[in-house]
Amino acid sequence: MKLPFRATITVALALGLLLMILSVATSYLTINAMLEDKREEEKIQGKVLLLEHLVSQFKTTESLQWRYLLTFSDKDLVSYQQARAGMQQALRTASGVQTTGSGSESLLRLQDLINRRIGLMDLDVAARQQAGLDAAVAMMGNDVNRQLHEEIETLVNRIKSSEKQNLEQSERQNLRTALTVRLLILLSGLLSLGLVGWTILAAMRVQAKNRRIQAELADSEAMSRAITESMADGVVTATQEGAIVNANRAARHLFGYKLKELVEHPVAMLLPARYQMGFTAFFSALAERPVGFKESGTLVRGQRRDGTEFPVNVSFGDVTVRGQRLFTAIIRDVTESQRIAEALRDSEEQLRQLTDSVPALIAYVDKEQRFEFHNKAYEEVFGLPREKIDGKTMLEIMGPEFYAQIRPHVEEALAGYAVRYEREQTTAGGERREYVMSYFPRYGEGDEQDKVVGFFSLGTDVTELKRIDRMKSEFVSTVSHELRTPLTSIRGSLGLVSGGIAGVLPDKAKGLVDIAKTNCERLIRLINDILDSEKIESGKMPFNLQPLELLPLLERAVADNEGFAAQHKVKLVLQSPRQPLRACVDSDRLLQVVTNLLSNAIKFSPAEGTVLILLGRHAGRLRVEVSDNGPGIPEEFRVRIFQKFSQADSSDTRQKGGTGLGLSIARALVERMDGTLDFKSKVNVGTTFFFELPEWREAPPVTAPMSLYGVDRPRVLVCEEDPDVAQLIGMMLDRAGFDADMAHTTAQARDYLTMEFYAAMTVDLKQPYENGMDLIRSLRQDPRTSGLAVVVVSVTAAEARLYAGESVAVFDWLEKPIDEQRLLDSVQRAVKSRRASANA
Repeated sequence: MKLPFRATITVALALGLLLMILSVATSYLTINAMLEDKREEEKIQGKVLLLEHLVSQFKTTESLQWRYLLTFSDKDLVSYQQARAGMQQALRTASGVQTTGSGSESLLRLQDLINRRIGLMDLDVAARQQAGLDAAVAMMGNDVNRQLHEEIETLVNRIKSSEKQNLEQSERQNLRTALTVRLLILLSGLLSLGLVGWTILAAMRVQAKNRRIQAELADSEAMSRAITESMADGVVTATQEGAIVNANRAARHLFGYKLKELVEHPVAMLLPARYQMGFTAFFSALAERPVGFKESGTLVRGQRRDGTEFPVNVSFGDVTVRGQRLFTAIIRDVTESQRIAEALRDSEEQLRQLTDSVPALIAYVDKEQRFEFHNKAYEEVFGLPREKIDGKTMLEIMGPEFYAQIRPHVEEALAGYAVRYEREQTTAGGERREYVMSYFPRYGEGDEQDKVVGFFSLGTDVTELKRIDRMKSEFVSTVSHELRTPLTSIRGSLGLVSGGIAGVLPDKAKGLVDIAKTNCERLIRLINDILDSEKIESGKMPFNLQPLELLPLLERAVADNEGFAAQHKVKLVLQSPRQPLRACVDSDRLLQVVTNLLSNAIKFSPAEGTVLILLGRHAGRLRVEVSDNGPGIPEEFRVRIFQKFSQADSSDTRQKGGTGLGLSIARALVERMDGTLDFKSKVNVGTTFFFELPEWREAPPVTAPMSLYGVDRPRVLVCEEDPDVAQLIGMMLDRAGFDADMAHTTAQARDYLTMEFYAAMTVDLKQPYENGMDLIRSLRQDPRTSGLAVVVVSVTAAEARLYAGESVAVFDWLEKPIDEQRLLDSVQRAVKSRRASANA
């Protein structure tokens, strides 16, 4: 049935309109699909760019971290930290990218791996800062670092490969869509011309954008190549057949080749000839490994172009580029690290051989009292192998009983004081040995430079010396006593003969008898000196200590030596203050000391010279000085002047007489009376010997303790070595309503405590003759002072507090410089505490 024209036209127009609508609709839908594909393609390309940037930033961070580990410079540390911050920013950017499916999981996995790797890199940096390059290199070369590095590279390659496939699929889809659009345009004719023009224009825009993305990808690849070129490690890429495809700058420099001399040549050429066949077989076997494999830490010998060999650490992996599987080798020269490691081993071995050859106990103990080093002598004495001593505590090695004996000395060393003491111990073989032990504190570095981190221990075996010394003392004592009996008879006989009991002697005979008598007296003095020295050493010399005025004793000594002085034409002059000065002394021993000093001064004074004896106070103690204007003491003799049998010149014995024992005995006697003996001298001017003794004060009445907390001001004892600081503390206490006595040594403090009751006491741990901690411990053992409140004021208060035992019982620990308010608060609380204890 034939339709009317109008109908036909209408139908045609309707069909044309329908066709146009369908064409437009189909073209619209098709073009939208193509645009969606293009947007997806742009997303893929954006992800690839982001991935390239992430990898680039990661490699830059690795490179800068490695550079800092090598140079250890602050500038490289800052560069590394900046790169690390950029890496963190890149990771945050990657976290904002929307991905789905396996791509999202891979990207999250990559972010996790990179975060873990950055954490290990920070640990490497910390190891470099704390333990040095060897520790950092060891940490970087561990399996965890290598595995992370390999996993990151594998995952990056897998993501790039996946995104590349997605990109290629998108491009194919775009091509099919474009063909469909063209077909629709042809079918729609002129009605679709405008649509086709629009489609072409849109396609041109998309292509322009694609070209920009391609250019960015090219730039990213160029950046990746530049990063590879800038890596400190050598990177060599080869085909499955072993032909070199590329080598970065570090690899070319390492082996001494140009790039054109390496490309297409076998990779085995980089090894010595003797290893090439085996390496070729090994490299061929890599083709059988699964895709994405990694093998790290292979140590081989490399060979440079000039034929020199060197050790390298090689990590192998693979990568697929344009469908071709390539193998990569990351090469690191370990010549220097091996040299340093060998040098350290040699140095440690030399040190151990040296200390093992020393017949003494040598060790280093850390602040936890663990042995970090010891020599062979420790193993022999304790009967333990090295591995059972290293890292063990002193308590574990020595046992509770023995450790309890030495613990105070260990704590004193860890408080920052050098310690010296003697100890006896039984060796593993059951032998009893005597040692002189010395502890030397070691301070840390950096943040711990003011803290004790351990101490060195040196133990000298003096068993044989002690035995010989005992034999010597017994021999001297025996011989001296055996000589005194016949000498007594000889002296008595000579005295009688010289006195005329056998008649008047001729002048020549009388001279000979006088010579014999004089030398007999000299021999008796020598024997007496030897016996006195032996008694002092053995502790058998008795002392009758009594509080006595010193002036009458000095006057007696001067009177006893007037005749000897007159023989040498020397005048003795005694000067002293009017008020009586008393000290707790043995009168006979003090006379012996003064007589010795006067005798020396008289003998070495010139004719018509004067020996001046001064009595007075000095730094809170009584001082006696004996000064002459003789030749002075030679500089080289001063260090040994108090040693036994020491004389400046052997001729002195003949010219001046003497045994060389007098000063040694005098010093020992003074020290037994809690004093000190010393000297000062100028050549050709004169010499002054002086000794100091604690001044005796009468003990307070029995009712004195009642005034401590009554109407009188509480009295505080200040034990401080520095007189200025002691005066400062005294002024602070005075303003706060306290009376204060000043003691500048522990001996003076003990004297004050025997004569006075105190409400509280401040102690400086640094004292000239005794450690302040020992003073506090002795106070706690004395019932009279066991409850005395003690406030430590010292520069080492904080450290001493860490190692103080429970027996010390210090009320408060204050560090210098002194905080006045805190000091006064502590003293007031200490006084109140003792008042409360007394009332209870």
